[in-house]
Amino acid sequence: MFINLGPVLYYTAGVFTKAMMDDMGWPRGTIASASLPANLAITFLYPVVGWAVEAFGGRLVSLVSSVMFGLALVALGRFSANPTAFAILMVVASVAAFGLTPLPSVQLVSAWFDRQRGFALSITLALGGIGIAVFPPLGARLIADFGWRNAYAALGAIVIVVGTLATLLLVKDPPKDARNRPSTEKAAGETLSSAIRTWKFWKLAIAFIAISIAVSGGANSLPLILTDSGMSPQRSAFAMSVMGGSMIVGRLVLARLLDRLFAPRLTASIFLAPALAFSALLSPLPVAWSSFLAAALLGIGLGAEVDALGYITSRVYGLAHFGKIFGSLMVAFSLGLGVGPPIFGRIFDAYRSYNVALWIALAGAVVASIVMASFEKEDLPHVPVSHGT
Repeated sequence: MFINLGPVLYYTAGVFTKAMMDDMGWPRGTIASASLPANLAITFLYPVVGWAVEAFGGRLVSLVSSVMFGLALVALGRFSANPTAFAILMVVASVAAFGLTPLPSVQLVSAWFDRQRGFALSITLALGGIGIAVFPPLGARLIADFGWRNAYAALGAIVIVVGTLATLLLVKDPPKDARNRPSTEKAAGETLSSAIRTWKFWKLAIAFIAISIAVSGGANSLPLILTDSGMSPQRSAFAMSVMGGSMIVGRLVLARLLDRLFAPRLTASIFLAPALAFSALLSPLPVAWSSFLAAALLGIGLGAEVDALGYITSRVYGLAHFGKIFGSLMVAFSLGLGVGPPIFGRIFDAYRSYNVALWIALAGAVVASIVMASFEKEDLPHVPVSHGT
């Protein structure tokens, strides 16, 4: 999770953008738009990744992906000669990171844990917060010292070394029958075809595409908002460290509450944090204050989406076909991740301001919160009887 696709590639984009604009002369919206086809590519791979983890195990998937993603990052720095080449190589890097998304980790943890599943998911995914705290300022330092092309190559080397060692030493696949083992769950679980015919599936899809558009657009643009105000790239990258630290705290708090409270309403409450973040950015507060406050609030939202989605999906539909169902819901979430930054970038190019984008993101966070609050306890039949009070 530390060298996940998000922390390494997507959440460093803000610190790479200015360097690429200065070096190559590409517009901001053009650079931001490269993330959309990349996200679409990995998005439609998610159901396949879910199947691959079930068929071959998360350990092999993670190992292969660590090497492929690292090499793709090196290529991204070396061969991005024009915007089209950059967009194509972003697609290659995203597809190569198929095993370094939250999906395999959520599948593994959900198969290993039942009664403390929410706790285990939040602890595991919190490591992504450390990545968000570390990689943006590290990327800014590498860019300052070696240029943006060599910075991508250095990140690729880190991914290969850390990913390979972590997989070989730490990742262990559960027994083949773990997803159907006897437990407190009421049934083995629904199939994908039956799940997509329920309103619950589409409510989850709507809520998580809305929050991912809001949070990804805001997180990607935050360093740019700071540098536009005159702050140095290194200091603006510190906002991402604040966001990563807040994400860790948010996930640790979520870890203690997800198994104890009714998860959809807890998630609805947490989704209001990004709404407050965008309100702060739209307020008359000085940018230095509002941006770092927004970073902390956005981190809380980042600390909830994937683990909450994974946990709630497992409690709504069970584990028998969890990989396929969760992978399909991750399509909606990843679409939002891909759409958010281009929306912010194109709006900035049109208005020379992020204000319209911030209002859109605020509305998206509120919609996501309202949709999650509409779930009832009978919508989660696979919650152990002692949970979700």
